Amino acid sequence: MKEKVELRVNGRKVRLKEFPRKALKGTVLGFVRSLNLEEEPREVEIRIVLDEEDSGGP
Repeated sequence: MKEKVELRVNGRKVRLKEFPRKALKGTVLGFVRSLNLEEEPREVEIRIVLDEEDSGGP
């Protein structure tokens, strides 16, 4: 399987250049691996849903 790093904001895919893509991958994998899971991660999904207070809305 080919490596894939994808970021979506409000349902739209954000194009990532090499540095932000590697930084995002490294940060997330570092966090996940620190959890000492029973198996090595093969796929990681993160979804963050913000309420108005978090998103800076009125």
